Amino acid sequence: METGRRVLDYIYIHILRRRFRGRKIFNSLLLLLLAVPSAFSAAPAGLETLALSAKGGPAGLFGGKTLPPVEAPAVAPPFYAPAPDRGGYDWSGLPAYLFTDEEPLAKPIVEAINRTRKTLDVALYNLQIDDTVAALVKAKERGVKVRVLFDSAHVYPLAGKQIQAVIASGIETRAMNGRGGTGAMHCKYALFDGALLQTGSANWSGFAETFSYENIMFAADPDIVAGYGRTFEWMWLQAKPAGQPEAAAAKPSSPPFDPTPDVNFNGTMLPDYSFSPRGGTEAAIAKAIDAARSEADVAMFTFTSKPIMEALKRASARGVRVKLMLFIDQKFPFEQEARAGRMELHYKTGRLEKGQMHNKFAVLDGKLLINGSFNWTATAENSNTENTIFTMAPEYVSPYKAQFDRLFIKTSLPR
Repeated sequence: METGRRVLDYIYIHILRRRFRGRKIFNSLLLLLLAVPSAFSAAPAGLETLALSAKGGPAGLFGGKTLPPVEAPAVAPPFYAPAPDRGGYDWSGLPAYLFTDEEPLAKPIVEAINRTRKTLDVALYNLQIDDTVAALVKAKERGVKVRVLFDSAHVYPLAGKQIQAVIASGIETRAMNGRGGTGAMHCKYALFDGALLQTGSANWSGFAETFSYENIMFAADPDIVAGYGRTFEWMWLQAKPAGQPEAAAAKPSSPPFDPTPDVNFNGTMLPDYSFSPRGGTEAAIAKAIDAARSEADVAMFTFTSKPIMEALKRASARGVRVKLMLFIDQKFPFEQEARAGRMELHYKTGRLEKGQMHNKFAVLDGKLLINGSFNWTATAENSNTENTIFTMAPEYVSPYKAQFDRLFIKTSLPR
C-alpha cells in the first residue's frame, strides 16, 4: 500500500502539476489513478480520499455527483487533484460538474468566488441570486479585481435588483449586445484567478436553480481557461460601462479562436473551445456529428440550425442512432425531417411549472461532450456572443451521458 501511495504522490507532484497540452496524456493519467489502488491487497481508497485539498481538507464538498437510476449507466464521482502550483488557486473539492435537478448551483459558485484572491471575470446573461452578489462584493472588498459583464437587455431600461446591487457596489460593470448592436451577450461563465473556469447552460438565477433542468461545469484545463480569458477581454472592449450607454467602445470583430485544435474525435480534429458570433461553432458541431459512428445524444433548449440538422440527417442515414431531447415549448422546424430520418425525438418540460429543459449539450459516441451557452440556432451562430467547449475528458463525458439517459427515459414522444 505504501508503494501505491508513492506512485500516487509521484503522479500528483511530478506529472499533474505540469500543464500538458495533450488530452490523451491527461486521460491516460486519469485511468492510471483509477487503476493504481486495485493493484494492492488493502482496501482501495475512494476517489474522494485521493482528492484532498492543498490545505488538507476533504474533497467532494458538495456531495457525490450523478447517481442515476438503474436504467442509466453508473458514473464514478468526479474529483480534482490539489491545485497545480503552490499558492495558486485551490479548486480541490469543487465539483467537476453539477446538474440542477440533483443539487443547487449557488453553493459551489459562491465557494469558488470565495477562494479567489487576484482576479475574477464574470460574463452573465442574467443574475438573480443574492448569495452570489454578496460573494462578488466581498471579493472586491478583499482586494480582488472583479469585472462583471452583463447582457444590455438586462441592464436597460431597468436592471433587476441583483444586477443593480453589483453596479451600486462599485464593481467594474459593463453591458453589451451581440454582434453590431443586435443579438444578446448570452454567455454564462466565470474565470477565477485566471486558473479555473465555470460555465454551462445555467444563468446564476433562482429560476435556473429551482425550476429548470440545467448544468454547470468547472474546468481547469489551461488552454481552455486561456481561451475564455481572451474572449472575455474581447467582449470587455466592445462593452460599455453600466449607466453609460453612449460611451465609446471597440467596434465588433471576429471572436478569438482555438489556434491549436487538438480534440481528436474518431480521427477528426476539433477545437477545445469555440465562440460566437460567427466564430465557426455551428460548423465545428456539424463536423463533430459527421465524425460520429454510433450515437448522437442531444439535449437542446432550442434547435433551428439547418446545417446541424443536415449533419444529423447524414449521421442517421449512415446508421448512427440519433436521440433528440428538446424543450417542449420551443419551436422545432425539423420535426417531420427527424421522423423521416428515423431519429428518436422526445420533448421535455422543466422541473416545475414554467420551468425549462434549458440544457445545451450533446454527447457523441459516448466519447465527446459539446457543452456551453450555445443553442443550436442561427441566432447563436450569427448574432449572440456565446461560448462552447468540446472535450473528451471522461470525468465530464460519462456523467453527461448518464444525465442524458436519465432524463431521456422520462420525456414525452413527439407532439
